[in-house]
Amino acid sequence: MIDYVLEWQDVFDYEGLPDPKKWSYDVGAHRWGNGETQYYTEGANVVVQGGLMTLVGKIEPYLDSPYTSCRMTTYEKKHFQYGRIEVRAKVPQNAGSWPAIWMLPVDFKERKTSWPKCGEIDIMEHVTHLMDTHHVSLHTELYNHGIKTQRTYLEKRPGFTKEFHTFGMDWTKDYIEFFLDGVAYKRFYRNEPGFETSERGWPFDKPYYLIINIAIGGTWGGHVKESEYPCYFPIEFVKYYSIIES
Repeated sequence: MIDYVLEWQDVFDYEGLPDPKKWSYDVGAHRWGNGETQYYTEGANVVVQGGLMTLVGKIEPYLDSPYTSCRMTTYEKKHFQYGRIEVRAKVPQNAGSWPAIWMLPVDFKERKTSWPKCGEIDIMEHVTHLMDTHHVSLHTELYNHGIKTQRTYLEKRPGFTKEFHTFGMDWTKDYIEFFLDGVAYKRFYRNEPGFETSERGWPFDKPYYLIINIAIGGTWGGHVKESEYPCYFPIEFVKYYSIIES
């Protein structure tokens, strides 16, 4: 039995832009590895109001990009290694939107290692051509979507996009387990038979930071139906619980 204690949170009980002591921005139009078509702005596509942090994707040409959107991170504000993360959010239904709650390691951001060798944890991804399905995945040097070997799981829930849900993850030295609304549904074990246990197969014993974003279009987001925009990705809270050492 593992016990947890709340260590860090943002419940958005203020107004304006996200708290700069807790959040930073990824900015630009780099295609971000997936052929996405948005430009991520610094503060122009996010607002904290009414107890929510809402990310906004817009049909709004900027430089060479046809759309603008937002990619919030906790890089240099809060890094995580093991524990429980919970994010309560409502995913958009707009065609071509690709919201995600996920994590990359600090050593990737600092250019000390490259993707996929660095590792990636996907707590939630959603695309509208699979409307009632959300996805979780682990990506590593040996197991990643680029070579179609990623450790992944699809959870189908009718009406999934119509309500807020709490997306959760428990992360220990031995496993990573995913939750929806407090109910566990998929656990990936470090020592699972048939999988490499070195850093090439399990690079999850180092600090990571959290990312919340809306991509638009791209290789998986698919066709963008512009008449359905702007799109909104409201976040009710983000919480991190550290493990109590016994």
